[in-house]
Amino acid sequence: MEHAIAKQLVETLSQSAERLRVLRLPEDLIASLEQLAAQVDQPCVLAVVGRMKAGKSTFLNALLGEDLACVGVTETTATINYFRYGNPPDPSRPIRCCWRNGTQQNVDRAFLDRLQGNDLDTLRRAEGIDHLEYLLPHSFLREVTLVDTPGTTAVVDEHQDRTAAFLQLRQQLRQRHEEATQRLGSEADAIIYLVGQVPRATDQAFLEEFTRATGGRSRALNALGVLAKIDLQPEILERRHELAAKIARQLKDQLNTVVPVSAGLRRALDTLCADDRKGLQTLLTTLRRIPPARLQKWLASEELYLEAESSDCPVTPAQRRQLLGTMPWSVFTTLARIAADATLTEEAVFQHLEELSGFELLRQTLQRHFFQRGRFLRCFRILHDVRKVLNKARFERLPEFRKQDRADLARRERFVQFIRAARGDPHVARELEEFVTVQCGVAHRADRLEKALEELDHRFSQLYHQLEEHNADFQALVQLEDHAALFTRDERDELQGLFGLHGLEIDKRLPPGKAHVDYAVPRQQYWRDMRYRSREPVRRELAALAEARYASLLSALLPQAVKGSEGPPSS
Repeated sequence: MEHAIAKQLVETLSQSAERLRVLRLPEDLIASLEQLAAQVDQPCVLAVVGRMKAGKSTFLNALLGEDLACVGVTETTATINYFRYGNPPDPSRPIRCCWRNGTQQNVDRAFLDRLQGNDLDTLRRAEGIDHLEYLLPHSFLREVTLVDTPGTTAVVDEHQDRTAAFLQLRQQLRQRHEEATQRLGSEADAIIYLVGQVPRATDQAFLEEFTRATGGRSRALNALGVLAKIDLQPEILERRHELAAKIARQLKDQLNTVVPVSAGLRRALDTLCADDRKGLQTLLTTLRRIPPARLQKWLASEELYLEAESSDCPVTPAQRRQLLGTMPWSVFTTLARIAADATLTEEAVFQHLEELSGFELLRQTLQRHFFQRGRFLRCFRILHDVRKVLNKARFERLPEFRKQDRADLARRERFVQFIRAARGDPHVARELEEFVTVQCGVAHRADRLEKALEELDHRFSQLYHQLEEHNADFQALVQLEDHAALFTRDERDELQGLFGLHGLEIDKRLPPGKAHVDYAVPRQQYWRDMRYRSREPVRRELAALAEARYASLLSALLPQAVKGSEGPPSS
């Protein structure tokens, strides 16, 4: 489905650019359309945003399974960071620093450490950086380019400016921030927003302003919420899905859904499961040697856990300290309480902890809502940019052309009057008049541009409408999969085809040999009746969409039927 849509968009953009070229219309307009056509098949760009201390760096490390983003007590990332698929040419210097002066430099992890802090020297160092690039052979990045933006409401103004440079949160940015905003905003196809444990008014205001600043690109179509740091308190961890659902309802206009995750738990699992889960095995063996009542008491206090001595416990403070390592205390207590349960096998502990971390659910959600329709999102974004290009031509270039046409016409008239006044050879006069007409450019360029813009606007509006229909089809297929039990096998087969699972053409949407009016009319009536009879909201919703899809198909099938019924002309 996506391939056909992307192909159609590329063809429309290329044909439009060629038409403008034939009409000798502005080269910059032609170049813009060609550049947009070249972007269709590029990876989807996914921006990760959030307020200060939302846990973005820890989240990114957990998502990618590597300690890349710097994690500290204050969020000090003063740069925009790209994570792309690939292998760094020099593994010892895996990060490419792109400076504002246009130069590039491969740097090591120590360079990132020097960007930590809110002091003046650190900010001056970061000021010269345009962005950082990380190349990783991670399967996740085959389908998407991640863009990590600095957190909002940071404690230093320079940091806040750089954040606003990406998110367009301030109108009075310096010129370089405005340019960076436009460039990055044009690349972001989808957004992950890290939400606080309870959605504050500032979260709602932030998302609304972000939506306005990015030209409407942040909406439920392309934005996903992540409820981070669910491991901070046991009661939050216990109610994580309930809280996520509540936040999703409150921010339903801006976010597609909200997924609860514990990045700390995910990173701890990555460490424990390295080398055939030796760390996890050690954790289970050691904790289960501690008397359960004693362990529960110690887990109430980090100091007690690390320092307490007990004659009935064979595990020393040094061994307990080694188990904790660098894990956050809240993460460790969650791990320890589950791992200490002797009724659970190693695999059961792993599965329970993985489910608690939420990252498998997050990956499934990303796959379903973003990656499976990455080209959809990119096509929507590109069509949005096409509208900007056409509007710029209409409101800026067209008036310039009309002004130039008037000047050329006046110039021509002056020359023609001069030629007529000379009273020379009439044949020569006519030739001179034609020559002057061509040289003065009186070919009504403004009229040609206006007509071309109207045609392009019509074509791209049709394509945008088709995309909206295809997106509705995609959402319907997701609902059909999630609520398969509400439909019979025959109904599911029919709806899957009707919603474009097998292709967008009429004969792919309808069963083999059924692409005709006699089949479509009764099936449309069936789903119309279902829409009124069924008490299940999902059945009613999909029935309404099925009825609408059959209406669209019939609008194409009826002319074919009429044409076929006319038969060959009589001799």
